[in-house]
Amino acid sequence: MAFTPNEIRNKEFTRVKNGLEPAEVSDFLTQLSNEIERLKEEKKQLEKVLEERDTNIKSYQDVHQSVSDALIQAQQAGEQTKIAATKESEAIISKAKAQADVIVNDAIEKARHLSFQTEDMKRQSKIFRSRFRMLVEAQLDLLKNDDWDYLLNYDFDAEQVTQENIQHLNPQDVNPNANMKLQRMKQLRQYQMRKISQSILMKQLIQ
Repeated sequence: MAFTPNEIRNKEFTRVKNGLEPAEVSDFLTQLSNEIERLKEEKKQLEKVLEERDTNIKSYQDVHQSVSDALIQAQQAGEQTKIAATKESEAIISKAKAQADVIVNDAIEKARHLSFQTEDMKRQSKIFRSRFRMLVEAQLDLLKNDDWDYLLNYDFDAEQVTQENIQHLNPQDVNPNANMKLQRMKQLRQYQMRKISQSILMKQLIQ
């Protein structure tokens, strides 16, 4: 059965003959009541301390949990950032390699095309050189051909004969159409000379 300090303090005992000293009993009960009250107060203080401790522990646990959660989130975020950075770097490297391959292939294609153009220009230059040399040689052969001497001498003789014939003629006997005929003869000879030149040139080019 529990007693409060007041119950102990106010407890009354039955008096009997030759019993205990009432003052001594009362004093003891008062001391006992005070001690019990002190112990109750101490218990209350201890309970308060324990409650504060439990509160602090709960607070520390909450802080610890928050820190742990923050660390876990930071670690997860770091892993995600690392994965994203790795993927991005791989994508950048892959794109750079693809662009480099395109640039290299384009450069190779341009170099190949330029090489083909160069070879074609060389081939055309050789053909042009060969044809030009043939043309020059044909012209030289044409100049060295005996037909020139024949034509030149023939024109000179015809002109000389014509002049001699004219000198022996009287002015009144000269026909105005004679000069026209001579002019036509010269034009005919020039045309024949061009035809001969073209014939010789074509002959040289065909050979």
